[in-house]
Amino acid sequence: MACERAGVVFHRVWAERLFLVRGRAAGVVTRDGAELAAGQIVLAGGSLSGQLAGVPDDVLPPVRPVKGQVLRLTVPKRYAPFLSRTVRAVVRGSQIYLVPRESGELVVGATSEELGWDTTVTAGGVYELLRDAHELVPGITELPLTETRAGLRPGSPDNAPLLGPTELDGLLLATGHFRNGVLLTPVTGDAMAHVLTTGELPDEARPFTPRRFSTAVLTEQSA
Repeated sequence: MACERAGVVFHRVWAERLFLVRGRAAGVVTRDGAELAAGQIVLAGGSLSGQLAGVPDDVLPPVRPVKGQVLRLTVPKRYAPFLSRTVRAVVRGSQIYLVPRESGELVVGATSEELGWDTTVTAGGVYELLRDAHELVPGITELPLTETRAGLRPGSPDNAPLLGPTELDGLLLATGHFRNGVLLTPVTGDAMAHVLTTGELPDEARPFTPRRFSTAVLTEQSA
């Protein structure tokens, strides 16, 4: 990988707990008991971002899990090319996308369900996705259904990202992207690289500071 060639070291193990030194975030303890010290820590744990032990309660990111069900279908050669580009739309008030892959796979997603940590694939979810996709591309119901799955998105109170420093020195966030995590990956990486090296968020990322949900800011807004 390019990162490894540049000297980045990957620790492919679960981070269990944040530890502090003199009131500052100083590293994490991994599942195997190792302590990894760092001058700055970026918490980018998706829907689990609010579950890291050791983070003070008033700094924990206000992130909730939002369930999304996704379908994968196969486009037989006799139907190819079925779609030439990604289709995004709103059908019956719900967002839906159809993404064709070079492999001949077609991805259809995704539901948005406030059901906590549930990741059950349901008949209703599959039905709704196929029904709405059929409104856009009627021939989709003739395709073989090869996979169904459900995952959890990280949603913030306003469903916008949480980027940059928290009220705890040394701890930064890169989470809360809701439905747009993959799409926003490049700009998120650029913004976090900027703040880690300069100490300041770039202008385009400042509206997404985690501090917009701090107690002091919320009190001021309600006054």
